[in-house]
Amino acid sequence: MLKTSRLFGCLVIAWFMMWPPCAGAQSRAVAGDAEAGRALALTACTGCHVVAPTQPFKPIYVGSPHPPDFKDIANNNWTAESLQHHLQNLPAVPQKPGMPNLDLTKKELGDVAAFIFTLRDPAAAPGR
Repeated sequence: MLKTSRLFGCLVIAWFMMWPPCAGAQSRAVAGDAEAGRALALTACTGCHVVAPTQPFKPIYVGSPHPPDFKDIANNNWTAESLQHHLQNLPAVPQKPGMPNLDLTKKELGDVAAFIFTLRDPAAAPGR
């Protein structure tokens, strides 16, 4: 009986180690330095976007369409890869009102994506 309960306990532990605790936690784990991404976004993006509620000033861009807040971007259906791809492939000079390509490095793209995904509401995580 004791051997059976030990075996059962080992199987339960092994199952929990292999199974993700929840889909939301796994989807929010984005490679990159979120703090570096936040610092970069506060420097480069606050002219048009609300990066964080505590940013030093409101966006100065008043055109239409209004650029989305970073929290809204985080809660859309972006993946880290699709967001980085989108940012990397923006035109240097947009034809219409739109975001220009900021020519971020791969590391900077990863850092900004990591920061943006820290803003995601748990209920908005894919798979929920």
